[in-house]
Amino acid sequence: MSNSPRLDALNLAGDLPGVLLDAKRLAASAPGVHGRRRAGQGEDFWQYRDHRAEDGARLVDWRRSARGDRFFVREREREAAQTAWFWIDPDAGFDWSSNPARPTKLYRARTMALALAILLSRGGERVGALGQQPRRGARAVDRLAVDLLQPVRDVEAPSNSSIVFFSDFYAPVSAWRERLLSCARAGASGALVMIADPAEEDFPFRGRTLFQAPGRGGEVLIGRAEAAQATYAERLAQQRRDIRALGAEFGFPALLHRTDHNAAPALSMLIAFVSERYG
Repeated sequence: MSNSPRLDALNLAGDLPGVLLDAKRLAASAPGVHGRRRAGQGEDFWQYRDHRAEDGARLVDWRRSARGDRFFVREREREAAQTAWFWIDPDAGFDWSSNPARPTKLYRARTMALALAILLSRGGERVGALGQQPRRGARAVDRLAVDLLQPVRDVEAPSNSSIVFFSDFYAPVSAWRERLLSCARAGASGALVMIADPAEEDFPFRGRTLFQAPGRGGEVLIGRAEAAQATYAERLAQQRRDIRALGAEFGFPALLHRTDHNAAPALSMLIAFVSERYG
């Protein structure tokens, strides 16, 4: 990653067509989300239905009814949809893959976020990146893809909303506690999606190995990397347990996804988490 946020955004923008295509394919492989479309006092047309005696003449759509021998009522969508907000880890280490043939954690996170947004948009929901304007309709997902190019670390959580966080969750647990506590105080809930590279999970390193922190400049040289494997695995497992416990405490169930695995099962589980919020 460069030192210029604008240049980083331009570089990521070159991936947009591929990310959107992958997201559409992923969404097509997962079950749909019905959202909260219901009849009510909204402004957007939803559907026609047969006229009922209790409707009276005032609600008849005479133009539609004139095309047949039945009376129809033009129903409008109830404006009860909640916004699904998305947050993707802005740390440089998240834009990393141990194998050039595999997607980075960032790329997979953006693909999953957009796939979920596609499904939610089809159900009439609004979608947005935290810190940006939420949208609904045909262009909502395209705009979300662009908005996700702008890295955001911490913004105020919208009230009574659904927020999906994508990260490797390597930041201190205290930082995540503060972030999720702020969300809970605003009445927000959602999900935590832990994205991991297989090398981070399996720790396949042997012999003399230099470990570098992307974007931070720090590095550690280990003479026998395999000797650190057990300690590393124990610390990683403890971090995951702590994050899962935080999520359970504040209404953000967590799921783990590896970038060398098919994303469809994880997306299906994520859909279930978000659907619970919509009730």
